[in-house]
Amino acid sequence: LISPDDMLQACSLWEKFDVPVMLRKFDSGVMVIQNKSHSDEEVFARIKSLVTKPEALRTGISPTDTAMTLGIAPAMAKEHLLTAESKGLLCRDISPDGFRFYINLFPEIDPCNMYFVKGYGICSTWIKAVSTTG
Repeated sequence: LISPDDMLQACSLWEKFDVPVMLRKFDSGVMVIQNKSHSDEEVFARIKSLVTKPEALRTGISPTDTAMTLGIAPAMAKEHLLTAESKGLLCRDISPDGFRFYINLFPEIDPCNMYFVKGYGICSTWIKAVSTTG
């Protein structure tokens, strides 16, 4: 068995030996060991494709939904969702049922013409998705 402190010390040595893994610390304080080739941009692209599906535009996505899509643990998925939120890709809703994440529509809104809805883009897709029943 390896104590958490010994593991943390070993992780700090990895940078010196050019190993293919690294220790990553998320903003929440969660630390994970991940492959150096891991790309947040790739994860964000997969999250964006999930959250822009018509059903997800209506109901949002949960860490569990994301975990199944990415093939990772729900706790890890939640960290990726929170990171995507901090980058402005997502917005979150916290309810008694837990966290739900939605695509952030605010970047598409023109502050000089807030009531103008473009006929294209994510905002237009969202309006179509929430306007349909069923």
